[in-house]
Amino acid sequence: MRLRLLLRALHRLSPNVRGILAMLGAMAAFAVGDALMKLSTAALPAGESIFIRGLIGATLIWCVAWRTGALAHFGKLWNSRLPLRTFGDTAGSLFFISSLPHMHLADAAAIMQTNPLAVTAGAALFLGEHVGWRRWTATGIGFVGALLIIQPGASTFTWASVLVILSVLTCTIRDIATRGLAGIPTVLITATAATTTMLCSLVFSTFEPWRPPVTADFLRLGAAAVCMLAGQVLVVTSIRTGDVSAVVPFRYSAMLWTLLLSALVWQYVPNTTTMAGIVIVSGAGLYTFFREQTLRRRASTAAAAAAVTGARSEARSA
Repeated sequence: MRLRLLLRALHRLSPNVRGILAMLGAMAAFAVGDALMKLSTAALPAGESIFIRGLIGATLIWCVAWRTGALAHFGKLWNSRLPLRTFGDTAGSLFFISSLPHMHLADAAAIMQTNPLAVTAGAALFLGEHVGWRRWTATGIGFVGALLIIQPGASTFTWASVLVILSVLTCTIRDIATRGLAGIPTVLITATAATTTMLCSLVFSTFEPWRPPVTADFLRLGAAAVCMLAGQVLVVTSIRTGDVSAVVPFRYSAMLWTLLLSALVWQYVPNTTTMAGIVIVSGAGLYTFFREQTLRRRASTAAAAAAVTGARSEARSA
């Protein structure tokens, strides 16, 4: 009864509000999933943890693909960009989770906030997208903020920080390659990446001593897999429900959720320099996004005006 009332209340909200709530929920799910993986890697080797989570997660995602009829599009997976996208996703996951036993979750998540800026730069360099001086300036300022987070030369900078930087780079490859995968259901792309990550982690784990997982380990990793799937579903729901310009900025709420979890679970709060870097990176990312939306609206308006002018000219000549 209460659930039905809640669903009715949500239905009365505007599409943008529902989309924002879905995005907030997605980022919370991803943050909780990362926290559970950090707790798991404290008890089990990273490769083993990734494999068990991947086994559970891939099974769930393939079941969703089957139930939703996405398997009917299985043939579309033979896309030339999918291997590159899968490589980026797999390597990004392996690098990021491997860093968690050796550094604070909040610091790792803060470095990952540079990913949207790296995608902007990568799209300009490799896809030929036009990026004006304003967005290049914002990207540069964002990378300065990243240096404040990473703090090379300080005692907080370790090889684990390098792993997170590699995760940013490979996730950038993933996001750029994703732009060429139109027509493939999202759940199939996610299922392929989850399966590949699981298989690669099995190879990776052969270089580590395996430990017999106990019930608590399975529960944590199972919950992490559910969070991963829930986050993916909520992101898609958010984008499809609300306007992109309204919901996407709330991706940065992931950092707030992570900071909250770090304080509650590990009693850790980043130092002032790192917090300043987080603010700069987030601000630069938000500016870049809003600038992109402004340019798209202008281009759309100009195209509409040109179409109207052309139609009038044809009418007059007729």
